[in-house]
Amino acid sequence: MRFASAISSHNDAQTAIDQLLRDVDGQMTTGMADLAMFFATAHFEDELEEITQKLTETLPQAQVFGCTAEGTIGGDREIERVPSMSLLVGEMPGVLIRPFHIVQSQLESSQSIFDWERLVGVSPESHPVFICFADPFRVDVQMFVEQVNKMYPEAPLVGGIASAARAPGENRMITSGRIMREGIVGVSLTGDIVVDTVVSQGCRPIGESYVITKGDRNVIQELGGKPALRRLQETIVNLSDDDEELAKQALFVGRVIDERKATFSHGDFLIHNIVGADRKNGAIGIAGLARMGTTVQFHVRDRESADQDLRNLLAPHIGADVRGAMLFGCNGRGSNMWDKAGHDIGVIRELLGDVPTAGLFCGGEFGPVGGSNFVHGFTASIALLREPSNRESA
Repeated sequence: MRFASAISSHNDAQTAIDQLLRDVDGQMTTGMADLAMFFATAHFEDELEEITQKLTETLPQAQVFGCTAEGTIGGDREIERVPSMSLLVGEMPGVLIRPFHIVQSQLESSQSIFDWERLVGVSPESHPVFICFADPFRVDVQMFVEQVNKMYPEAPLVGGIASAARAPGENRMITSGRIMREGIVGVSLTGDIVVDTVVSQGCRPIGESYVITKGDRNVIQELGGKPALRRLQETIVNLSDDDEELAKQALFVGRVIDERKATFSHGDFLIHNIVGADRKNGAIGIAGLARMGTTVQFHVRDRESADQDLRNLLAPHIGADVRGAMLFGCNGRGSNMWDKAGHDIGVIRELLGDVPTAGLFCGGEFGPVGGSNFVHGFTASIALLREPSNRESA
């Protein structure tokens, strides 16, 4: 299994795609590639047909898929707000790669696992990994993720929401060398491959954890028998000056995914935005479900906590034989979070070495937390690709 990646910031489409193909050809035999994941900013939408054709002609065996984006990631760079395109190609013997394209009507009509097997071409028993990109304007992305969780309960889903558009029809998605303007495109991977997922939400917990003792839909009314707002106030009063300032700027609620654990750390929470508070009854509204009996904890986010969170989650993979990586980062990260671009790809290369990597800045990221897939924000969702060990193959 071999991968190669490249990125170009040239504003001429032909020059840029030639550069990408030349760079990856210097790393592996591109004619043997089985997979090609391609991203381009909206600057190249008029030339996208020609670019896609060149990719399919140069990589005749590869499944070519991807989407347009606000910014692209590849090699050792993250490029934002200027013309760019990136490419990851892989030679993956023993891996079955099945492409699919799903539109809203198919999503609504597919109610059984048999329907889904026809849609995506794999059964749950084949233990697939899904890599997907979605246009948010004409398809219910949340419904899609929930259906994947239901039909393929152990299958990781990584990727994200195309970020090159502000209106329906402006995003472009590529599948099997064809360009789509709506729906969800993706591939399923099965066979001789292991995909380790890292989902860094960039937050750290503050104060104590509490059980929701009264809640309704997305409203937390009581935490540990007290009004939720009072618990929040108690938490903030006991913070350091620095953390109190962070809480004033950006405060979140983390919901525990696996309640069976005795203790909880940063990787055990699904992070939700706080969307409002009612001072009269002490309730807090969150961008998620507020189920009674669920454990939650308040969180803050800053560049230091986001950096440390990513490093902590990548640490177990140091020394692993990672052959390639896919990085799907929120468009609120990059230079919007750190002083300069390239933070997330830089940490990957620092900890894991010169692993061929490509990806994009998303308008929402797909990734599993606690065994279930979610749509995230301000997240780095990473797929680390490697061959199975003898134990994993058995």
